[in-house]
Amino acid sequence: MGRLVVVGLLLAVAIALQAGPTEEQRIEETIDAVVKAYSSGDYDTMGQYYAPDVTVVPGDYGPTLSGWTNVMPRYRQAHLAYGHIEMARENTRITRRGNIAWASYQWQLAGLRGKELLEVQGQTTLILEKRKGRWLIVHNHTSLVPAPPPPPKPAASQPQP
Repeated sequence: MGRLVVVGLLLAVAIALQAGPTEEQRIEETIDAVVKAYSSGDYDTMGQYYAPDVTVVPGDYGPTLSGWTNVMPRYRQAHLAYGHIEMARENTRITRRGNIAWASYQWQLAGLRGKELLEVQGQTTLILEKRKGRWLIVHNHTSLVPAPPPPPKPAASQPQP
């Protein structure tokens, strides 16, 4: 009887492995590919994961952009202003309801503008839709987190009488 349970468990594991990644894993792979493509400035690859009719709310309080053909130049312009860019993503949470999903995550970006180091952080929420078997970003809302103010300068010491 114990052998039957073990054989059944092994069969269930084998079936699960053959089934491939879950939809949530595919969404995670989509987000990961977009972050990597953004970091390297590969907008052709990045565009493969955005719906042609995507809307994007940029983090700089600019107006909402509609359509990848309008979004891509904006990403390119921002990327060209800086040298090498590194982007790290954390605390990703994915929720799926059928062919619609949303994901939110925090990110940190570092880049160079000349010799000046730029470091910013923010939060992004993506809405994805499964179209023709692929998860595509149909909406991207990014918010920058303001940098904390510099520490106050110590008061100049007054000469004592």
